[in-house]
Amino acid sequence: MSSSYKYARNDGTPDPPEFDKKGCAMQLYSGLAIILLVVSGSIYYNFFVRLFPMEVHNSMPYMTQETIALSMQPAVSESLADRRFTLKVDGKDTELRLGDFEFTASPYENGHSEEVAYKNSKGKEQTKKVTTIGNLCFNETAMHDFIYKLAKEHGTPMIAPRYKIDGDKMTVYKGSDGVGIDYDSLIDTIIRRIKEDDYSPITAKVVTLVTPEVDIDKIYREVKCGPSNASVTEDSAGKPKFTADIIGKDFDLEAARTEISSKPDKTKWTIKLTLTYPEISLKDVRAPYCLDKLSTCTTSYKGSSKERSNNVERAADNINTFGDFTDGYIMQPGDEFSFNGVVGERNAKNGFMKAPVYLSSGSSEDYGGGICQVSTTIYCAVLYANLQITERHNHLYVIHYWPTEGCDATVDWGHLDFKFKNNKEYPIKIKLSYKDKKLTAAITGTEDGITVKLEAEVEKKVPFDIKYKRPNADNPEGKTLGGDKGKTIRVWKRVYKDGKLQEKVKLSYDLYNPLTKTIYTKNLPDGAEYS
Repeated sequence: MSSSYKYARNDGTPDPPEFDKKGCAMQLYSGLAIILLVVSGSIYYNFFVRLFPMEVHNSMPYMTQETIALSMQPAVSESLADRRFTLKVDGKDTELRLGDFEFTASPYENGHSEEVAYKNSKGKEQTKKVTTIGNLCFNETAMHDFIYKLAKEHGTPMIAPRYKIDGDKMTVYKGSDGVGIDYDSLIDTIIRRIKEDDYSPITAKVVTLVTPEVDIDKIYREVKCGPSNASVTEDSAGKPKFTADIIGKDFDLEAARTEISSKPDKTKWTIKLTLTYPEISLKDVRAPYCLDKLSTCTTSYKGSSKERSNNVERAADNINTFGDFTDGYIMQPGDEFSFNGVVGERNAKNGFMKAPVYLSSGSSEDYGGGICQVSTTIYCAVLYANLQITERHNHLYVIHYWPTEGCDATVDWGHLDFKFKNNKEYPIKIKLSYKDKKLTAAITGTEDGITVKLEAEVEKKVPFDIKYKRPNADNPEGKTLGGDKGKTIRVWKRVYKDGKLQEKVKLSYDLYNPLTKTIYTKNLPDGAEYS
């Protein structure tokens, strides 16, 4: 928002600015200066415009109106930007730099043009139409904030009547008188001083500011509205732009008038609103785009072989591009996700490789080894999004790529699956990404204020066995494998809504077998044997 100021005669016709005698003498009788100004505008900038920043002088008739305008605009604005006032309030000084509040002059586009009389170098009187008066503009919002802050430092600011809407209730506040600075008076003084090229200190008076009466009719005009549906448009790149819905509001104006006028000593009044909801909300039009992050989970597969890494990334890609999807798997409300159904059978034909897998007898190699890290990563994201788990199985042994023990999900084609449902009101999207051997599962949808915390409790530990084997080309001296204790783990889930605890539920109770530790060595401990 900006304000403008123009000089004017009493009859409303703009007045040309007055010059001091010394300035006029310099303009009219220095032939050398006139010749130099005609040849170059540099002296004009530095000698006249900076001396009289808001004036276009009669000695400029040899320049065209366009030249004057283009010359004056940057020079005046630059000059104003560097100008500053010292404001004195209750004996304390505060600096006001005009450039901080975007004070600028626009002499040509919005200026006043008139015939100006002058004498040429031969003394002959002539006239020329030039722009003589300009507009002064500034950032009024910034000035308001500056003066309000200044007033607050030297008194108690006046608080105007206001209102606050919370659901179907509107609270109207009376406001209070205060001590502060008269904004309009100070602005008038600043503008007048700039006109006069007077940047001496300004004393701002601290006055009592009386709050106006509550204008309930004005509040009614501002609050009353009908409902309006939300909408969405897409640009050429498919990026959506949303228009928010509007909830219709109304209240009994006559009753509000009576309430306020009959209880003038109160500082606030509560007024009941009648709300009319639109048929289509902003959530409705945003929902298909799944823009809000509901949860995310990242695990690392650094150290994995190229075969295992291939399987992790292949499974992630299969999920992102399943069916008609190209950038994530979208689930409508009530849809169920099947890991096996989406990722597909793990075999060479489908791009999977053989990599280590855990069996009841220990470790082995099979197609798709490593994809349980993908199902586990998604499982953790699903837990944090508070989606409904419909099938989940724990590993035989404790896994180490996720810090919270007991929060894993194993899969096995044709036997064990991992499934969950979208129990949300709106669609969600599951998207897998990987970079630098880190896998991330992100679930996006429509924000619902739900957050989840997980707690794991180890109830029992079972020691593991140790076996020894002779070193070989693949397993050199000193190499160890396995060596995890068996555990019984109970996992709890705490669900919060807008930061408030809603429920604590037992999520799982799982038994993990001890994993034998294998040591490759030529030096058996006393009493030990090779297995």
